[in-house]
Formats: sequence, C-alpha cells, structure tokens
Amino acid sequence: MLISARNGHEAENAQQPVARPAAAQSRPVSRNESQINDTSIASLAPLQFRKAVKHDAKVRLAITGPSGSGKTYTLLKLATELGGPIAVVDTERGSAEKYADLFEFDTLPLDSFSPDLIPRLIEAAVVRGYRSLIIDSLSHFWCGTDGEFDQVEKVKRRLRDNGFAAWREVTPKHNRMIDAMLGAPIHILVSLRVKTEWVVETDERTGKAKPRKIGLQPVMRDGIEYEFDVCGDMDQENTLVITKSRCPKLASGVFPKPGKEFADVLKAWLGGVQREQAMPEPSSKAPVAPESPKKSGAVNGPQTVVTEELDAIWRRMCSPRGVVKELENLKAAIERLPGSTGVAEYYRILRQHGIDHPMRFKARQPARLCAKDLFGLLEELRRNARENASQLPLENIDFHREAPTNAVEGN
Repeated sequence: MLISARNGHEAENAQQPVARPAAAQSRPVSRNESQINDTSIASLAPLQFRKAVKHDAKVRLAITGPSGSGKTYTLLKLATELGGPIAVVDTERGSAEKYADLFEFDTLPLDSFSPDLIPRLIEAAVVRGYRSLIIDSLSHFWCGTDGEFDQVEKVKRRLRDNGFAAWREVTPKHNRMIDAMLGAPIHILVSLRVKTEWVVETDERTGKAKPRKIGLQPVMRDGIEYEFDVCGDMDQENTLVITKSRCPKLASGVFPKPGKEFADVLKAWLGGVQREQAMPEPSSKAPVAPESPKKSGAVNGPQTVVTEELDAIWRRMCSPRGVVKELENLKAAIERLPGSTGVAEYYRILRQHGIDHPMRFKARQPARLCAKDLFGLLEELRRNARENASQLPLENIDFHREAPTNAVEGN
C-alpha cells in the first residue's frame, strides 16, 4: 500500500504542468500592481540630471599641527591673501591677537565651546559682511568646555547610560555644525590640535641625535578630514604638507611657510561661473519665469535676479500648500531682519498682488510673481543688514578689533 500510494502520488505530480517564465510574463497584471509601478515611475519623474557647472566657490580648509607649528599665523596669512574682512573665533585665550600688528582682523574670544555655537557664529559673520571666518581651534568644540565630549559625559551621568543614548543626543549637534560650515557662503578656515609625541632623530649633517615633536591624530571626531576641501599638517619648521585636497595642484604638495603662492593656487581653483549666470536650462516640466504683470498686477519693486534660491522657491510652489508654505517662509525671513517694518512691507506687496493672505491665490503663476517681489524685498533687506551690520546684534555675538600687539610667528 505504501508503494502504491507513493507511485500514485508521483503519477499525479507528473501530470501537473510545469511553470515557464514565458507564462509568468504573459499573465495579466493586477490593478494594484499597475498602480504601484505607475507610482514608482511618477516619483522618479522630478529627478532630473543637469550639466555640471563649476561655480565660484568658497574654500573649506583645515590645518593640523602641534603647538608652535604656525597654524594660527598661517591661517591669518592665507585669509588675508584670499581677501578680507576677516573674523577670528579665538579659543586660545586671545592668542590670535598677538598677530594684530601683522594682519587686520576682528576677533571673538570664547570660553565655552558647544557645537551649537558654530551655526550662530557663521550666521553672525555672514550678516556682518566678513569674507573669511577662522576657527582657531575647532578641537575645542570636541574636547573643550561644553564641547561634544563634555556634553556626552554630562548626558551619560544624567541618564546613567553607557554612552549610546548620549551620542544619539550629541551627534545631531555635530552634524549641524558640519552642515553649517559646508553651507557657509564665506571661506571657512580652521585649525586642529593634534596628539603629539617626541621622537629622537639623527641629524644628517652632524650625526648627532636630536629630539623632534611630531603631530599624530587630530583632536576631533574621526573622519573630520572628509568634510574639508583641503587638509594639511604643519610641522615645527612651519612646513605645510597637504594630506587631502580637492584642488589637483595642491595634492600631495609641500609648502614651506605657505602664503601668497599657496593662496593664489586656491583662488584660481575656486574661481568659476557666478551662480546667477549658471542657471540650468528649464525642462518642459520646470516652471517658466513669470512674465511681468500687466495692468492692476504691476508692482513697483526692485528688479530681482532669478537666482538659484528664488528658482528653488518657485519649484516648491507646485501646490496650494506649497504656495502658502513658501510665502510664509519668506514672511518669516523678512521679519527676522527689520522686524515689524518688514512685516508691513510683506503685506503691502500681498495687497499689490490683489490678496491679503497666501491662501487667496487661485493659481501658481500669480503666486510666483508675488514670491519674486517678496524675494526682491528680502534681498534688499539683506543688503541693508550687511551695510549696517554694526547696528544689528545677533544673539550677543560680536566680533571686535583689538589694539595691535607685538607678534612672533609660532602658533
């Protein structure tokens, strides 16, 4: 019986049709499956590649080295060659001011180094019209008072945690700090301390042994070098050895007491097309720049250049919700600069476009016209803020200039 049953089962299986790939491909697609495929294709539609263009850029430069290798002096020299005005965040108890008779710069001494400060410092420097910001040194925001490591230890004590929860709380602050440096519209130059060690070497000329201090690992979170365009190590002879560079002419270079020659290579590499002149060609689905309004819609505001920032605002105004959100964002940005006066101008422009609230717009084209005029107002207020920077305190962050003192090249 067992054999018979098994043979009968095998016979039954032998009569089953074998599935073939062609049959599977020719089966009808369900309605739900079709909708999923259409949705996937639709989600990829806005992702359009464009021709790569090198824009006029700002450098992100980091110099590491032991004490006395010339980091501060070198950063001031390079920033001067790149063009001022220069702001210096001094974490070394006023050490940068010892070079005030050699370089012209403003300084902001700090005694607390939370990574949350970096975005505010950059914003303050941009509003006040500085072209370069030197952070001397960035290592303090890692291991100094209120730095990342200090904050992690405090969270560990508070939560009685072994570190995982603490780092989850502090890491976003580190990421915001890095993002602020990468997105800054000015040059960012930083110094980094290193763990040092003394080695004994033989002098080739005299044959005698002599000690030399060398720098090891930078005092900062691992992988920090990936965030910069150019990284280099300084030694006790004030020689800069490039360890990482996006500028081909600087790669693996060795520069004794770097200055004008080094900066000239940087400036030539940073040069490119102005962003207002390098707009990508609009596709068939991209919003077309709105025509000037004709009769009652005319606005007597300043002519606004269609920058990438304005173009991005237009692209996000693709739905009624997007229109309201972008116009409210413009209102908030305008309000942050001159306060109530800016808000009054905001509503004046809305009224000139025939509405009293962003929700009143019935079509995207009139809304984009309004956004263009509001953006023009924002740009004008930004220019005024830069011209009157000394009268616009930013969260008590104030760079100031110290009287010249005698200086000796060293740190």
